[in-house]
Amino acid sequence: MSFSPDTLEKVADIARDLLNERFGNDLVFDPVFAKSLVDHYGDDYIQLYLVFDGDEKHLRTDAALDWALSMGRLMDPALQQIGVFDRPGRFFIKKSEWEEGPPK
Repeated sequence: MSFSPDTLEKVADIARDLLNERFGNDLVFDPVFAKSLVDHYGDDYIQLYLVFDGDEKHLRTDAALDWALSMGRLMDPALQQIGVFDRPGRFFIKKSEWEEGPPK
């Protein structure tokens, strides 16, 4: 069973809200893209692509790295409300490296 487009959109919205709250005007996250994938065990999971524009130094501070590592935990309550019980994987990608768009 893969995740519905509606669920993927909600997961992306949850991530976007957290990112905007944490980084404010320092970084712009657009797009925030969620994709349903299958791991090597055959289990479905969600991968988030967090495309940012702005100075990467804002992601490189100790505080920002600690926050990024805890982002999944911070998402848990909202994810559980929409029936997602496993934390999504997360990739932070510079906007300049996102020219080709989301992976197929």
